[in-house]
Amino acid sequence: MDMEGRQDPEDQQTMSLAACLNRIMIKVSREGYNEETIEELKENLAYVCGKFNICNEEAVLLSHVLEKSTGFCRCDDEDLANFMGCTNIEFICYRKFLQSLAYKRIVRIGRNRGGDATYQVMDDACTAIIDDTAFSEKNFAGLTTEDMFSELRKLFISFRNDDVDKSMLLSDINMLIDANPQNDFVQRYLDCGIRKCSASEQRIFIYLCHHYVSWGDKEVEFRHLGNFISDNEDEQKFFRFFQAGKHDFQKMDLVRFGGEEGLMDKRSAALTDKVRDTFFTEVELFSEDVASGHKDLMSCDQIKEKEMFYNAPEQQQVSRLESLLEDTHFKGIQERLDEMGFRKGFNIILYGGPGTGKTETTLQLAKKTGRDVFCIDVAKLKSKWVGDSEKAVRGVFSIYKDLCKSKEKMPILFFNEADAVFGKRMENVDSPAAQMLNALQNILLQEMETIEGIMICTTNLHGNLDPAFERRFIYKIELEKPGAEVRSRIWESMMPGRSEDEYGQLAHKYAFSGGQIENVVRKSTVDYILSGNKPSMEDIFKFCDEEIFHSKVRKVGF
Repeated sequence: MDMEGRQDPEDQQTMSLAACLNRIMIKVSREGYNEETIEELKENLAYVCGKFNICNEEAVLLSHVLEKSTGFCRCDDEDLANFMGCTNIEFICYRKFLQSLAYKRIVRIGRNRGGDATYQVMDDACTAIIDDTAFSEKNFAGLTTEDMFSELRKLFISFRNDDVDKSMLLSDINMLIDANPQNDFVQRYLDCGIRKCSASEQRIFIYLCHHYVSWGDKEVEFRHLGNFISDNEDEQKFFRFFQAGKHDFQKMDLVRFGGEEGLMDKRSAALTDKVRDTFFTEVELFSEDVASGHKDLMSCDQIKEKEMFYNAPEQQQVSRLESLLEDTHFKGIQERLDEMGFRKGFNIILYGGPGTGKTETTLQLAKKTGRDVFCIDVAKLKSKWVGDSEKAVRGVFSIYKDLCKSKEKMPILFFNEADAVFGKRMENVDSPAAQMLNALQNILLQEMETIEGIMICTTNLHGNLDPAFERRFIYKIELEKPGAEVRSRIWESMMPGRSEDEYGQLAHKYAFSGGQIENVVRKSTVDYILSGNKPSMEDIFKFCDEEIFHSKVRKVGF
């Protein structure tokens, strides 16, 4: 036994990985790394080198890293230089062997808080030492896309904990990619050309993919991405180039600025729609916005079922539309249209006077076909800030695409009172507001050409629509004021308990729309609640006359 209580290596005869590494560590720590120690340790070195498929220098360095990297401790370059019996400058020559151990997944290279390299033995290598078995690198081949992102999550956790440095992070990512050429995500990753980009761009791109799949985060702030920029690059310069759109992954349409609902955020980065639409077809996406429900998304369960009454021609058209939107029919029709080379989306417009049931028809179609409704406030699209409106419109369609992917049934994109933005385009305009409106309308026309879902618009002023918009609506349904027979049925449905003759009198005397009839019934209901007396027919006629009075156009002047 020596003075420190360690058993002398010459007294040990056991040939195991643990025993051999222990002998190597003790001998080199006492005498340094030289030809004499190599000769004395040749059998132990041969055993370790054979089990790990490494060279003598790597085996010696491994022994000390194993000794020092217990629990939360790690060794650094200075520890290893002292162990090898050399100066810190002389130790630079040994770093290539540590890199080799890292690439073979035997040693993990991390960073301490000061940015200096640290070393630990990886778990699989420790297992081989404990079991005294030949080390074989873990096989990552045959991963599904879900498994791929599980492994990526582990890598980024290790990077966050400083267990791997930037170069090893990218090396491990590429190892996963190369081991799984059959994977759909990997194929798209390789085909997109990202490997032609800088190491910093590659790391940032895969991190954005990881965040999108793992957490549903569509954008990541620059302050979090700076960690992935190579040490030999200027971080500020990198982001200034991003601001100018000069990076290769921007030119390749892989990464863009962040921002939701079309409002660009120049402090964050995001994957482009092209990447989000095509790279993740084999993985179950989590999106916080979609999962919790967008603020403008009305669930079909929230829509109260209501009986609708139409004139005969309108009833036929609405019934045909309902049949189209039934999911079994809709999917089959879209597939057939796609096979024939036609557009798969449906743009529909309901037009007519106030109170004819345009909005309610849309909601009831959604209710009957089990579709949610993404309601767009047209007034918000016409922002006073030049440029914001165009971004908002693009954002609307981007969100709608996400909703279509996340929902079992495609929701309805609903523009109420659409004439505010679908009106006739202006020519030879100089004002910024007019130029903005024309730009907004051009974006709408483009989106209508490529939409793959269901867009329904309503308007009171169909004569104001631009012909280019009219052409893009495949279904154009005019809802007129109901005829006398239909009005009688509306009165009966809204105000039960009267005679057929009384309903007939109201229907023939007042050519009301459904909305006007609802106004009268609501007034009579309020009166009944206040007085406790059921309104008489004279009261109903009075409310009807008041409705006519408020519908008259007042003349201005004396």
